[in-house]
Parts: sequence; C-alpha cells; structure tokens
Amino acid sequence: MRFRYSKDFRSSLRLSELPRPKWWGRWIRFFKSFEVLFFKVLELLDLYRAQKSIIGIPTLATANFTSLQAAVFNGTQEEVLGFKPRRLFHRILRGIPDLEFFERVKFQVSFSENNLRTIEASTEVRGFVHLQMPWQLPETSPRVSWVRLSPVGVETSFGKVSLGDYEILSAPVFFLNDKIDSVIISDIDDTIKDSNVAKSTTLSSVLSGLFRGNYYHYEAIEGMAEFYQSLASKNSLIIYVTSTPYELAPFLLKFLRERNFPEGPVFMRWLGYGRFGHKWRTINRILNQVQQQKCILIGDSGEQDLQIYRRICETSNYGEKVKKILIRHIPGTPFQKAAHSRENFYTEISELKSQIESVLK
Repeated sequence: MRFRYSKDFRSSLRLSELPRPKWWGRWIRFFKSFEVLFFKVLELLDLYRAQKSIIGIPTLATANFTSLQAAVFNGTQEEVLGFKPRRLFHRILRGIPDLEFFERVKFQVSFSENNLRTIEASTEVRGFVHLQMPWQLPETSPRVSWVRLSPVGVETSFGKVSLGDYEILSAPVFFLNDKIDSVIISDIDDTIKDSNVAKSTTLSSVLSGLFRGNYYHYEAIEGMAEFYQSLASKNSLIIYVTSTPYELAPFLLKFLRERNFPEGPVFMRWLGYGRFGHKWRTINRILNQVQQQKCILIGDSGEQDLQIYRRICETSNYGEKVKKILIRHIPGTPFQKAAHSRENFYTEISELKSQIESVLK
C-alpha cells in the first residue's frame, strides 16, 4: 500500500494536527530555494557538499492510526551532538540546534511480511515531520518493527532538488496489540531524569547554553532505567510523553539509549504548542486506543502532570482504563493531596515499585 502526500490528499484528510504554514511559510521556502541553488552549484563544482542527518523518533501504531516522526538537521549526528554547527548563525548561537526546512522524507513501515506501507512528507518550516496515518493494524502484527527513512530532496520554488549526503538514524515503531499487557505512560523531566529546572533556567545558564552549546546534559534518576527495563520484560509498553521540543531530539534519544532505558514511543512537543495541551492531546489519543491493557500514568510535581492526568481521567471511560496515577514529589515543590484513590505520591523508587506491582499482579 502506498500513499503520496499530495495536495489533494492533504485537503481531504489532515495527517497531522500541527498547523500548516501560512503566508510566511511561502516566503521562507522562497529564500530557502536560492540557498539550495547556491549550494547545488558548489556541489556541482566539487567545492562543497552539504551533510545532513535524518533522525527517526520511536513511535506508535494502534488499531486505528500509526504515528510517524522524524527530524532533519544540518550536519552529521556527531556535529549536532558535539555542537559543531556549519552555518554562521548557529556558530554564534551554538545552543540552538540547526533544523532543516522543507526537507522531504520517505517513510516505509512493514506491518507484516507482505504488508509494506509508504508515504512521503515534508518537514516544512518546523524542521520535523509528525504524521498521524489512518493505517489500521492487520489481524496479526509483531510487537515492534522498524521505519525505513530515506531522503527525497529539498522542496523549493523550482521543484524538488537533491542536495548533499545524508546520515540516517532509523527508529522503531511499537504496535499496541494483544501482545501488550499494560501501558506505562511516563513523563521524562524530573520523572526519569533530573532536569534541575531551578538551576538550568537562570539567565546566566540560558545565555551560557546559547553561546557555548553545553546546555543539554542529562542525568538519570538512579534505578529508574533498571525498573523500566523490568516492566518492559513483563510485556509492558513504556510510552514517553515529554515537553522537550523536537529541536532537542538527538540529545534526548542519546540520553535514553546511553542510560539503558527501554525503547518505546517518544512523543515530543512542538514549540508552537503549550506543555499542558501537548500532553493532554497525546495521552487522550493513546488512551482512546487502549483496549484490555492496564494503564498507569507516571509524572512529577514539578509541572502540571497531576492536573493533566486528572483532566484526562474525567473523560468518559478513561478513568476506568487508568489504574494508577503516580507522581514523584520534587523537593521544594508544594505538597499535593490525592483527589482519588488512584492517585499516589512517591519520593523513593521503592514506593513507585510497590504501587505498580500492586496493579500488575
């Protein structure tokens, strides 16, 4: 089955709830076109060859929809993670990752041996792709598959232009099917890693990060990776829902991989959306596809996780699906009171374990 992300298809079905670029998007593409042509001439003269990275983000396939996510950066992955930008602007402000606009990416997902589905999409002015495809799961599907990513070219005012070399990091897609017994939806900041918001958001820290490019260093909360791995080994699907923006995808994925957290779908935030709205919409969409699985929501007291989870459980039928809401209390934040028997607070990982084990038994 093959889909083309054409204008006719876009007008008949929204593939993403992200806003489409307006008039300013056309102007950005217009100026981008001349930049692309300039570097294409340099490439033909063998004077310079652009290098880009396509980074796939782990995603989710359910009975009624399949999410597809990827971000495109200027430079190799080593350059992006090492704060070695190529363009002048990003050499000055090294803490701003250099996303590529209007890069067209092809996604291929194998749902079974004879079921390969393909679609193309553009990063447009956001620098990333996040699609919600109406692809239904076949009767039998694996627990996990891989999304093949490949570049198609840069969209310009003169058509698609092939430019430079690409380093591609593919990503898995996880299937929410009958092989999954429980769904663990987890926040990331201050839930599985220390974000040190009070220290990292001071003016001096922000300025230092912008000009030095050493702002994205993460420390895992001790014991959380091992505990999440034990849950994943018991047929639990760990889904990460975070307010971290797509611009920081390479740093966040590197953290999860190097700290040995189990792989699972990662839903990040577009900077054009608020934290509350992003998490509320994402979790609602997931819970709407949960069937017989038990669901647990894990967050912290540093942001609005408890308020978001409560709002979700007020939705018809969702409260029955959510067996536990577990909130890590962060020192220095106000103590919160439980409004329902499903709500519990913890400070030590041992408390978290006992609460989850009581549900999964």
